[in-house]
Amino acid sequence: MARINIRDRTQEETMDAGKAISGKKYHTWDEVFEVSTPMAFRALNTGTITSPLTPYTQAESIPAGVDTSKTVSHAVMAFYFHHPEKGDILIDSGFDRSFYENPPFGNLSPFVIDFLEGNRARYTQQKDEDLESRLRKNNIHPTHLFLTHMHPDHTAGIPALSPSCNICYGKKENSAHYRLMTGSHLKGKGDISLIDTDPAPAIPPFDHAVDLFGDGSFWALSTPGHTTDHLAYLINAEPFPILVVGDAELSAWGMTQGVFMNSDGGKEGQQAVRESANAIRGFHRMYPRVAVWFSHDEKPLAP
Repeated sequence: MARINIRDRTQEETMDAGKAISGKKYHTWDEVFEVSTPMAFRALNTGTITSPLTPYTQAESIPAGVDTSKTVSHAVMAFYFHHPEKGDILIDSGFDRSFYENPPFGNLSPFVIDFLEGNRARYTQQKDEDLESRLRKNNIHPTHLFLTHMHPDHTAGIPALSPSCNICYGKKENSAHYRLMTGSHLKGKGDISLIDTDPAPAIPPFDHAVDLFGDGSFWALSTPGHTTDHLAYLINAEPFPILVVGDAELSAWGMTQGVFMNSDGGKEGQQAVRESANAIRGFHRMYPRVAVWFSHDEKPLAP
């Protein structure tokens, strides 16, 4: 993982991807699960998205009989766990309070709002449902935020975080396209780290797996397609591991029904979505005791 400090443009390289502090390299997830760590975990719902299933999913993958013209509601999730050395960690940020104060689009950029309005999407939030309220209620003080990808429904809670919180995301999404998507969400946030999965070894069924803290406790898994450098995250917790798949899958219903998300990368991206989803589904079959959480579902596929 390359850590880039935006304030002074310095760069520091960390350890080799996939290599633990002990020097151990993992070849299977069974080996990884042998070093699981007790870690508190909580899923935080920060709002609701109401929209048709398409264009956010690949229409041909929707089961027969489902009316894709009707709007459906999905949660906007963020996830917390406590690492014994790194402290409170967030995966995705959901919505800040602007979605309650300025409905229906909160702090989204005009570019994104135009797209959402054209596709009959609405974002809503109840009082005290925002990220900051959730963190305060649960006494959570994030030291790191790991983003599954740089879409605004995953970054819109960032303004609620401390400027000292280290924000981490896939290296290939450090681009003008994704800066346009996220608007002002990263304004004033100088501690940015980019995760480079390309050098990381495979741990089947995933082509690249990065041991983020070097102790086998927390992994970034390359799951491109929905976006250029989409990441899923594995929390190697006790009593069972937790896989956060972001938007590589729609929901528990979508995953079990064979639905595929759409892509901002055209036909090539759609094929990558299918490959990443098939890796996740294969992993779920191999390790059914791992809880699978989705960015837009309040309920996981639980062991």
